[in-house]
Amino acid sequence: MTEIYLRLVDLILTPIIMLIAIMLFLRGHDLPGGGFIAGLVFASAIELTILARGAEATRARYGPWLVPLVGLGLSAAVTAGLIGIYGGGFFRSMWIEFYLGAEKVKFGTPQLFDLGVMLVVIGMAITYLSRLSETAELAIRENQSEEGGQS
Repeated sequence: MTEIYLRLVDLILTPIIMLIAIMLFLRGHDLPGGGFIAGLVFASAIELTILARGAEATRARYGPWLVPLVGLGLSAAVTAGLIGIYGGGFFRSMWIEFYLGAEKVKFGTPQLFDLGVMLVVIGMAITYLSRLSETAELAIRENQSEEGGQS
């Protein structure tokens, strides 16, 4: 049984942590950050949900998306490498620059690769953490049933 304050912290902090992860991803090519750290931060937000609501509820909510998320991430990373072949070498950086109003926006294969890494890290970390939490919850239930049977 989770406490009400933990659910409240989850409700408030999870969206904030996810926004921080997106910011880390977006600034990652030019400054510290990137796909790996953004994926870990995003997974920590989901871990907070696992702690607040339990592994079963979180798996019911996010579980169907985990394997496709890893597959999409691997596809994006491989695509980034293959696009570089078109530019003259495997993993060669290629950039597209355009303007949105007065802002110059650039998107390239390094960001596509970072996106792939981020999706793979999110999928694998959440899968690992939810399985670990399910094992812990099962052990707690078995311990409680043994204590109830002995009394």
